[in-house]
Amino acid sequence: MAGELITKDGQVEWRGLLLGAGTAYRYADLEGWLDLPETRDGDIEFDNYHGSQPGQLLVGRRTVTLSFTMSLSTADFGAAQRALRAATAPSENPVEEPLVVQWDGVKAMVNARVIRRNIPSPRSNGMGYSQGAIQWRATNPRQLHLPQIIAGPVSPPTSGTGGLIYPLVYPLVYGSGQSGGELRLTNAGNAPAQPVFRITGPCTGPVITNADTGAQLAFDPAYALPSGAQLLLSYEDRSVLFPDGVSRSNQLITRGWFTLPVGTTRVRFTSANGLGQLEALYYSTSM
Repeated sequence: MAGELITKDGQVEWRGLLLGAGTAYRYADLEGWLDLPETRDGDIEFDNYHGSQPGQLLVGRRTVTLSFTMSLSTADFGAAQRALRAATAPSENPVEEPLVVQWDGVKAMVNARVIRRNIPSPRSNGMGYSQGAIQWRATNPRQLHLPQIIAGPVSPPTSGTGGLIYPLVYPLVYGSGQSGGELRLTNAGNAPAQPVFRITGPCTGPVITNADTGAQLAFDPAYALPSGAQLLLSYEDRSVLFPDGVSRSNQLITRGWFTLPVGTTRVRFTSANGLGQLEALYYSTSM
């Protein structure tokens, strides 16, 4: 599991290799982890007077650079340097992998690729001493707090019981209202989180609603998800997939995708036949 080797602040885990504080690759500096990456904007300049019309402000890629020193016995130095080179060597078609950092008590992850490695070869190598740096780039700048949160499952709400009986007799007994069907998702970071919703059948026409804003992800009322089948709705790429990768995006007729702001969001689950289950998978997220 990503990040399981980390035990203290100032440590970095990459491809099963532990870097930073308390390791053979001693922490010197970490750039880009707490920084806000460069932003791009959609501002439009006014034609006839000063200033611009504010547009959307979007954060670009995150670049993280770890600078380190190596001070080992001559017997251990070569093996440590070879392990570092192996962990940072690119594959034929590099994909993003988990880069995990613990800082100020928070263990968080970005998915990144190594874009630069500096391993100099000074004379001091022969005495077991060197300095170097590794640089990663993450196309998604969000820091995902570990571990992942899995909320649920929850089923559609059930009807209340009881109610008023006529003729009325005081004190009145109104019975209970609907119960169930709602998740409370708490994002303890400082930036909106991108959830993945998992629906498990059997159910017909499932609907996921943000109870705080009214935004909905609603399937065709006639669409039937078979018993035991699961659909994953991912905010990050707006996909609607079975675990084997088969898409059912064409069955999603209302596409009110929503993130989870800082704090708690109430999410409701309903279906046309009152069956099915919903889970939410997400990370508390920071920028």
